Amino acid sequence: MIKLFRNIRKNLLNEGKTSKYLKYAIGEIVLVVIGILIALQINNWNEGRKENIHQKSVLSNLLQDLKSDSVSYSQNLKELKNVDFLQEQLYKIGVKNDNTIVINNPSIIRFLPNYNPITKDNDPFLSTKITNDTIRKEILVYFRNMKDMDDVYSELDEVIKTKMRIYLGNKKMYKLTNWFENKYKNTTVEDLSFDFIDSAELIALSKEAEFQQILFEASLKIVNNIDVLEILIKQNAHLISVIETDLKIR
Repeated sequence: MIKLFRNIRKNLLNEGKTSKYLKYAIGEIVLVVIGILIALQINNWNEGRKENIHQKSVLSNLLQDLKSDSVSYSQNLKELKNVDFLQEQLYKIGVKNDNTIVINNPSIIRFLPNYNPITKDNDPFLSTKITNDTIRKEILVYFRNMKDMDDVYSELDEVIKTKMRIYLGNKKMYKLTNWFENKYKNTTVEDLSFDFIDSAELIALSKEAEFQQILFEASLKIVNNIDVLEILIKQNAHLISVIETDLKIR
């Protein structure tokens, strides 16, 4: 093709057809430019296709992590509310002198939920890899919500580990036999098959002023955790919806 164009130019020059040569040269330049533009367009399309495939993969992986977090959050919220309910019962018994209450699962008074979201751990710089502005902003909001949850959870962790558990141990509340004879049985928070803290002894403890002060701190942290976790759950669900919508149109 190049040889053909060269011969045409040569013949036009030899024949002295300068004006035709100029027109032909301009036409040839136009064709070259069009060819370059087409090549660039094809290259851009190919790069865009590759980026779209990459974005779809990133979003699909994120979606799975978010759904895993959602399951974990729901369990965390259920466990926190169980502890909150027990704390309310102990307040009514210890402070309001309500003798009609029956305590179930007293051992969860020392419980900490296993809060361990995987989304940020899997990729802490995830938002920088997302090209969709809307999704990127929602991810940043979600990460801020997780940071808030990290903060309130660390406060709860400190109260339970350094105050509640130590206080219960100092009061000799733990029943070693109940624990060591049953430790490999079902120990889920919502359905303990045994208790290593005696209900009657916990009820008696609830009337002591020192325990009531620790109960106040623990309840404050539990309520904070519930409030922040509910916000995080809402943002998690919203982000899942936004990503699923984007994946459907890709």
